Amino acid sequence: MSEQKVPARTKWGYAFGGIGKDMCYALVSNFLMYYCTENLGVSALFMGVLFFFARLWDAINDPIMGTFVDNTRVKFGKYRFWMVVGTLANVVAVIFLFNPYWASHAPRVYIAIFYVVWGMTYTMVDVPYWAFNSNVSDDRKERESVSTLARLLTSLGALSTQVLTPIVIVKLGYDAVTGTEHKEKGYFIWAIIVSAVFVVTMFVASVTIKERNYVSEKKDRIKLKEAFTVLTKNDQLVIAVIVFILINIAQNLALGSAIYYFKYVWGNEQLYSKFVIVLGASIGIGLLSFPLLSKVLYKRSGRLGHLMLALGSPIVGFLLMFISNNFIFNNASTNVRFYVCCGIGLVSLIGFGSVTILLTLIMSDCVDYGEYIFGKRTENIVFSMQTFLVKFAGAISFLIIGVSMHIAGYEGSMFDSNAVAMSVVPDSLKADLNVLMFILPPAFLIGGAILFATKYKLAKKGKMEEIREELQVRRAAAEEGEVQESAATD
Repeated sequence: MSEQKVPARTKWGYAFGGIGKDMCYALVSNFLMYYCTENLGVSALFMGVLFFFARLWDAINDPIMGTFVDNTRVKFGKYRFWMVVGTLANVVAVIFLFNPYWASHAPRVYIAIFYVVWGMTYTMVDVPYWAFNSNVSDDRKERESVSTLARLLTSLGALSTQVLTPIVIVKLGYDAVTGTEHKEKGYFIWAIIVSAVFVVTMFVASVTIKERNYVSEKKDRIKLKEAFTVLTKNDQLVIAVIVFILINIAQNLALGSAIYYFKYVWGNEQLYSKFVIVLGASIGIGLLSFPLLSKVLYKRSGRLGHLMLALGSPIVGFLLMFISNNFIFNNASTNVRFYVCCGIGLVSLIGFGSVTILLTLIMSDCVDYGEYIFGKRTENIVFSMQTFLVKFAGAISFLIIGVSMHIAGYEGSMFDSNAVAMSVVPDSLKADLNVLMFILPPAFLIGGAILFATKYKLAKKGKMEEIREELQVRRAAAEEGEVQESAATD
């Protein structure tokens, strides 16, 4: 077996760990704002501002965490060590976040504290998890294989939370004695269940993966000051980060406003779960078709052509859904409009599946490029930016959602019932949610596509192959030097 070949045990164990991780992440990123505004009475404006300022702290904290991981030298392995420690810390934060009994006394202060703690502890597990992809192999095809499987299972984990949460919180919070619903109780129990799944899946990952050590890792430890130099001087990493922040803002705007959209524009929040199933199926098709598309497109145009195609389909899809819902089928029944919307989404949002894999692969390319420039591998520092950009994009998205909904007249829990009569919802709120759901996402996607096409030079055909060949020569020379130095010492 080739040294670059990744064992099936490592591939599946690693990917399995992401199921629980993204289940927990989806619970917080997709439902915390809705939980707080609809159940705790916290304003959307406050939540949006909180998300934004918490991410400003992450801009400092995430690279620091990446430096800690890269400098970790333990027998258990730096990736596995932090994946275990980070998981245990993060599940505690998730359970505290959704504890309505302690939050009821001072919900704003309570949520603010534990949301910041959640962000810090999530970095502890997410950075080493995705950074392992650049450590697992130097072979492009093997990295794509590992990343595809991991993204497929993590997407499955996120999808399960997105679909099940609106359903199970009603059942878990139902009081059979009084016949009343207590959704806040349902959220709390559900958070405990999801956290337990997280612990189990990440434990499996930690005992199945195998880490490799590079010569460049064995020498000097990376200083904190160097970490910020790596991030700012790696020009391709800077471009990649900005591009994927724009892409993630688009995704978060659509998904973050969707549950409000279905409740206050279409009058039924339960449609959200059905729509997410369609979205998940579309992304799943995109993930499964990635190897074939990559094989065809990479030979012709490198990463550039693949990403342009992946972004083009949702751009068209969002605009078609907006036109369909508001002009062509605006007088049709809710069922007809919903099925048309789902049909368009199923076909057009496939590109998001490819985007999730391309994100990890491009960050891995930036790791190799950084070693090419600086002579040191800094996987965890680089991938700390992936963790940061995902959280930062979410913060920007929810700041936009919170501020715009506040201006449009939204107040927390405007209607207690799941089914809302559309005639009583302000027209300003309906218009705002249409913009958030269908207009702003393609605008951000277009911006990301233009920046990537014009500024990201590593996407050019053959560029990364040249860099990796040079790195192999350098590593071989460094290893030979170590052997000679050891022989001379002896």
